[in-house]
Amino acid sequence: MRKTNLDLIRVIAIMAVVFGHTIMLFWDFDPATPVWAVYNLLWLLVRGFLMLFFMISGTLFLSRDRLPFKKHMRRVGHMLLLFYGWSLVLNGIDTLFLHYWTDSGTFLTRFLGGYFHLWFLPTMALCYCVLPLLHGLRYGDRDNIRKGTVLLFAIVTVSTTLNAIPDKPAWLTAALAPYKLQQLQYFVIMPMGWQLYEHRLTGKKLGVLGIAAVLSCVLFAWLNRAYALRVGAASDVYYKDLSISAGLMGAFVYSLLLGVRALPARAAGVLKTLSTCTMGVYLLHPVLIDALRSRHWELSHYSALWLFPLCYCVFLLVPLGISWIMLKIPGLRNTIT
Repeated sequence: MRKTNLDLIRVIAIMAVVFGHTIMLFWDFDPATPVWAVYNLLWLLVRGFLMLFFMISGTLFLSRDRLPFKKHMRRVGHMLLLFYGWSLVLNGIDTLFLHYWTDSGTFLTRFLGGYFHLWFLPTMALCYCVLPLLHGLRYGDRDNIRKGTVLLFAIVTVSTTLNAIPDKPAWLTAALAPYKLQQLQYFVIMPMGWQLYEHRLTGKKLGVLGIAAVLSCVLFAWLNRAYALRVGAASDVYYKDLSISAGLMGAFVYSLLLGVRALPARAAGVLKTLSTCTMGVYLLHPVLIDALRSRHWELSHYSALWLFPLCYCVFLLVPLGISWIMLKIPGLRNTIT
């Protein structure tokens, strides 16, 4: 059964991710200008929205009383197929047409390492590998506890062993790069999403969380701008996915949108379609961004009052349209979901 609030959260999350990536096109100039200060604050305000995707996964899987291990591993395999399939496509487009990333390594190393934004898929796959153990502990499923423990042990030991090899060939270094064990830190967001779903925040508690989230973003924006002014260049030193500001904002937005219970049938249908397209938008929008980057235009010379919203609409709506078309083609549907 579809959950309207989770569909809404997916749509808001992808809109925020594209918004943040659009900001990064316009921010690389004098941090002393008021415009850069605005970009700096806006980017920190939307940084925590990426967490919403992990929170949704935690909610969906940990709220079920059964999590079949084999079926769950097929989900992991599908994510990895998406990662390598889209890495091939996107690096192929860049090599043939854009020539933006071609100065880094060979095509093989770029393919194995993934296009820059595709880190999300192997990271989510790693986090999915931890879910059977936690689910088994929560519901007393001994089979998932056993298999989940063995799986996690295998991932850690194999990764540690391969990364310890000295003088590794470039292809092996590239192949290991998407699976850094530190990416497992994102797993903590999943049970947090589940807990926020099970124990809804309302009224005063939600208000306090919202105030704390905004104030923390303002504080980190001030710290980041102060650092940028000190070094004399735009900086993203405080732009961390798992920082306090991102965590509080992600938790607040998730809790706030969980309060949306139902929508009229037509609106719910549109929202369902948009929600299904979110992965496609995530996969496709960087191609348009890099197509613009490859022209090497100095965007700070133009008025952001019209150029920023124009770029944002293009980066969001064009991938959305392509994703919607791909959903209608049976052979392509699984490549964006």
